[in-house]
Amino acid sequence: MKNSGGMLRYVVVAVVAIALIGWLTSRYMVKRQLIRGLSSNDIKNVRVPAARALLEMEKLEDALPAQPIIIRSKTAQALGEIGTADAIRLLGVILKDQEEAPRRWAREALVKQGPKAISTLMKALSSSGGTLEESVKGLQQIGPAAIPEMRMLLSDTSTYKGASPSLAQMGQLGIDSLLFTTYVPGSDLREQALGDLAALKAKRKLSPANTQRVVAEALRNLHKDLSPKAGIKALGFLGDTSRVPAIIPFLKTDKRSTAATSLGLLGDARGVAPILATMNRTDKDFRESAIVALRRIVRSAGAPAYPPLVQDLKAPSVLVRRAAAAGLVGANSLSLNALLAGALADSDEQVRASAASALGWPGNVSAIPLLVTALMDKQWRVVNAAVNSLGTIGPEGIQPLLAVISRGNNPTADYLIAEAFVVMRYPAVLPLISALSSPSAEVQKWAAVALGEIRDQRALKPLEKLEKTASGDLKWVVQEQLRVLAGTAG
Repeated sequence: MKNSGGMLRYVVVAVVAIALIGWLTSRYMVKRQLIRGLSSNDIKNVRVPAARALLEMEKLEDALPAQPIIIRSKTAQALGEIGTADAIRLLGVILKDQEEAPRRWAREALVKQGPKAISTLMKALSSSGGTLEESVKGLQQIGPAAIPEMRMLLSDTSTYKGASPSLAQMGQLGIDSLLFTTYVPGSDLREQALGDLAALKAKRKLSPANTQRVVAEALRNLHKDLSPKAGIKALGFLGDTSRVPAIIPFLKTDKRSTAATSLGLLGDARGVAPILATMNRTDKDFRESAIVALRRIVRSAGAPAYPPLVQDLKAPSVLVRRAAAAGLVGANSLSLNALLAGALADSDEQVRASAASALGWPGNVSAIPLLVTALMDKQWRVVNAAVNSLGTIGPEGIQPLLAVISRGNNPTADYLIAEAFVVMRYPAVLPLISALSSPSAEVQKWAAVALGEIRDQRALKPLEKLEKTASGDLKWVVQEQLRVLAGTAG
C-alpha cells in the first residue's frame, strides 16, 4: 500500500511538472511572438496589441533592454498610442535609454500624452546628457501646461538645473516664473535662474522690457545677503554697460574673478583701470581671468581702453606690467608699436613675450624690425612669441623679411624667419616660390627650407628646377626639401 501511495505522488508531481513546463513553454513562445510583433510596421493592428499584451504579462520592461534599437524605438511609439499609467511609466524608462533614437521616440510619445506625462518628464530632469536634453525638449513642447508643476520643482535640488533652462524657453510665462524664483532663499537656484534669463539676451529672446526686469533683479541680488555672484554674472551677459560702476567695487572682494569676467563681457573702457589695480595679486587663476577680461575690453572698446594699459607698461610692479602687456594683445593698433617697443626691452621675459605677441597682427609690417630684434632674445618664450607674430603679420611681411635674410648677418635669425614663413602656411607659398629665383643664395636656401616644412606640392617643380642649377650647401638643402615633399626624409 505504501509503495502504491508513493508511486501516486511521483505521478502527480510528474504531471504537475510537465504541465508547468508546458505552461512556461507556452508563455515563452507567446512572449517571443509578441516581441516579434513589436518590430512590425503595422502599429495599429500588430505593434500596439503586442505592447499592450506584454504590459499585461509584466514582461515588456524586462525584455526591452535586450532588443535592438529599432524595436526599442518602435515600442516607445506603440506605448504612446496606449497611454496608460503603466505605458507612461515605461516610456520614462525608455527616456533613459543609452541610444538617441529610443530616447527621441519616448519623448515624442510622452509629449503626445500632454499634462499626464509632465511628472515623468520632470523626474528625468535629474538625469544628464541625452535624457536631460529630451526631457527639457519634451516639457517645452507641452508648453504652458507644464509651468505650474515645474515652478514647484524649481526648489528641488535634483531637478532645478533642468527645470530652469526649460522654463526660460517657454515664453513670457516661463520668464515670469524664473523672475519669481530670484526671490527664493536658495542662492544656487537664484544663480541658475538669473543665468538662464541672462542667456536669453545673448540669443535675442529677451525683450527690452524683460531685459530691464532681469537687470533690476540682478542688481537686487548684488546685496550681500542675497546672491552677489549671480547678480554680477547676469549683468555681464545682459550687456547693459551703464551697470559697470555697480560691478567695479566687487573687484575688491572674494567675487573679484566673477566681476572681472563680467566687466570683460561688457567691454567698457571704464573697467580697465580698476582691473589693473587688482593685478598685484599673485592669485594665478584670478590673474588669468582678469587678463582675458582686459583683452575683451580692448577688442570691444578700442583706443579709449589703451591709456591705463600703456601707462602701466612702466609700472614698478612686474605683475602689473605683465598684465598691461598681456592686455594689449589683440589691440592691433599702429599707435601702440612705439610704446610696445619699450616693453620689448623690459627686464621681465613675460612682459617682453606679451609685447612681442601684441605686435603680431595681420599687415603690421612696421613692427618687423622690432620683432626681428626680439628673435635674438635669450629667452625661448620671447623668441617663440616673435616668430609667431612675424607669421601672423602674413604675406605682406615676406619681402621685408627676405631682405633681412639677404644680408646674411645672422644664421639663427634667418632660420627663425623661415619658421615664421611656416607659421603663415599656404598664403606664403607663392611668394616663397618666387624667392627661389632670388640672386641671393641665402634667400633661396631659407625659402626652400620654409617650403619644405609647409609641404605644399606646388613647390615641387620649382625646387627640382633650382636643384639643377644649385651647388654646395644650397644644393644639399634643396635636395633635402625634395625628400621631405616626397615623404622619404629620414
